[in-house]
Amino acid sequence: MKQNLLFFAPNHFDIDIAILNQLKIMDQYNVVQIDPHVYQYKNRLEQIFNLFGKIFFNKTLKKDWKAKEQLQHINQYKNFDVCLIFRPDLLHPKVLKFIQNNIQSRKVVYWDSFDKIPKLKETITYFNEYYSFEEDDCIKYNFTKISNFYIHKSTNATPTYDAFFFGSKDARLNNVIKLITYLRQKNWNAKALIVAKKTKSKSKPINVEGVTITENSTPFSQIYQYADNTKVVIDISHPNQKGLSMRPYECLGLERKLITNNAEIKNYDFYNPNNIYIIEDFDNLDIPDSFLEQPYEKISEDIYNKYHISNWLNYILK
Repeated sequence: MKQNLLFFAPNHFDIDIAILNQLKIMDQYNVVQIDPHVYQYKNRLEQIFNLFGKIFFNKTLKKDWKAKEQLQHINQYKNFDVCLIFRPDLLHPKVLKFIQNNIQSRKVVYWDSFDKIPKLKETITYFNEYYSFEEDDCIKYNFTKISNFYIHKSTNATPTYDAFFFGSKDARLNNVIKLITYLRQKNWNAKALIVAKKTKSKSKPINVEGVTITENSTPFSQIYQYADNTKVVIDISHPNQKGLSMRPYECLGLERKLITNNAEIKNYDFYNPNNIYIIEDFDNLDIPDSFLEQPYEKISEDIYNKYHISNWLNYILK
């Protein structure tokens, strides 16, 4: 008999859809998704009420309205056996309280570190099984450490680029520019595609060869295509991030080389210095051309399969 599973993940780059689709493929659960999208005003009056709530009561009413919608949807179903929640800080306390009071097996995945999103700490009390990518948080709060995952396997496609970076416009920008400029000076066909948030005021254009800023986001289901179309994937971690991002795992699945500044990758069983180059100082770059020229070295089948999303979800859901 299938178990009833309540699921929530943010719709950042449609990552919720990727995980949801895999849960459906597994065919072990009746999955009910908590809608991750921002509340849509039903009329102009609601928009005005929300504005007054912010000004006079320091309260965002549309968050309450969104929670009401979510709970109405959830309450159509009965007797959830398990929940799987990512980014619980994005859920209203009323929804978290429902989860706490009505579901026996409450699994949460902390995608980001508590240093990066301190509000995550407030959600610990609502769950009873915890997973995190950040080793420091796992040690401090007794969470289970997990890796990230990949979805797509090697297609044997012929890459267009020698090196490629894809990511959000944030504090990493200067290091991205330094690395792309350095690689292009070495005659590598290197490119960075950076997604900036849409704002009314236009920021100054960045006039750096090989670096493109766009406001058009790419769905999670398509991001892997950037890795598939390059010989070497560039991964630059955030200053307060120790756990690995999705990029190393995309490389693993697609059998692509990786340049990263996250030295933690040395502690993983798929680490191979012939496939993975670690940057120690962006101001003193010295990446040998041989790293690009030598072919990717395949890893063992056991390790390769270990990080596929199907095994990843099976481990969390047991």
